[in-house]
Amino acid sequence: MPKYFLIKRITAGLIDYTIWFGLFWSSLSLFGEKTVVRTYEFDYGWIFFIGLWIIVMIIPETLFQSTIGNLLLKLKVVNENGGKIKFSQSLLRHCADMIDMWPLGLVGILTIKYSKKHQRLGDMIGKTIVIERN
Repeated sequence: MPKYFLIKRITAGLIDYTIWFGLFWSSLSLFGEKTVVRTYEFDYGWIFFIGLWIIVMIIPETLFQSTIGNLLLKLKVVNENGGKIKFSQSLLRHCADMIDMWPLGLVGILTIKYSKKHQRLGDMIGKTIVIERN
């Protein structure tokens, strides 16, 4: 595993999920209704939540082989043959994000560190590999 590769992957993930949650909470506060207990209600908010997730994670990765975090840290996602990934592969790999992040990212960190191709669980499911850009 290249030096600092694991740290780059963790940082990229933190950037991506900070962007996603930031956009969601900003949208919630702009378009949601404040309730009596000072929280926000957002009709159909779950659709918006998933839509933002697809826009921030899946679409850029499918089109450019990188999310914003990966692009900033010079990483890209390829299929196991080294080619461009499909939408379905990106969707599958990100569906496992919550498992990879549990607890405190330990599942993802351990699978990246100890798997043969340095894949997290989501990569294994989506049949993808994260590599450094040239």
